[in-house]
Amino acid sequence: MPPFLFDFTLKKPNMTYVPEQEKSVARIKPDTGNSCPYSIPKLDEIFKLIERAYTVSKDKLLSDTFECGAIAISNKVDFTQSDEREKRYLQIINHYKPDEQKLIQDIFTKVYALLSSVVYDNGVFADYLGELFMRSNVGNKTAGQFFTPFHISSFMAKCALDESQVKAIADKDEIITINDPCCGSGGMMLAAADVLQNDYHINYARNCFIECADIDIRCVHMAYLQLSLAGIPAVILHRDSLTMKTWSVWKTPAFIFQYHRFAKYDIYRRTV
Repeated sequence: MPPFLFDFTLKKPNMTYVPEQEKSVARIKPDTGNSCPYSIPKLDEIFKLIERAYTVSKDKLLSDTFECGAIAISNKVDFTQSDEREKRYLQIINHYKPDEQKLIQDIFTKVYALLSSVVYDNGVFADYLGELFMRSNVGNKTAGQFFTPFHISSFMAKCALDESQVKAIADKDEIITINDPCCGSGGMMLAAADVLQNDYHINYARNCFIECADIDIRCVHMAYLQLSLAGIPAVILHRDSLTMKTWSVWKTPAFIFQYHRFAKYDIYRRTV
């Protein structure tokens, strides 16, 4: 199977040129009039595709889809790790028959479109992959792996992010830093971005940096996908946060594209 399984392009919306002198404005205006240029998939649509798996379990199909998707995005931007990750991608995908490879592609296409939709006015922030993960019974109940409902994450984000403090930071065009040492699928980090953008009207893509970690590599892949496709500058670590042993580092496109701005937070300049 060629390595470009996930190479596809969504239809681009009409763009308006923004003069250079206006790009440094930290605050964003609500109701900009943009709308998602494609039909936003529903979780039920994705779940129905997952149920079509017939030679592997749903949890393996979903885990492999998330890992291949995370690798596909990472390899477009993080060239320091692309060779090793490409080998891992081929190792996974070559175990599937062509029709199953097509199923993985179809699932990820909808996942990509759903997660990307949050950047538009009619997109809604939610822990989509966490919900999909739990609905597919992939969670590790023995280890007490239950993801926080998104409305609870939103409440906690509002409690943690003091409006006057974060606005003062953004008004100086400085960076709000957020850390989650046990991030799961990244739901709480998405809730924080939701609060910054939709409640406080702060451009999180410019004025926020997130570092998060999880011991479960499946969670790392989910968090990486969700934060990457929401346009959040972040570093996600496959790490045991108690011992600080770290196995891999995943840097989102928004972090790499603005590296000159966030470089001081990159203490993982070398591949772990």
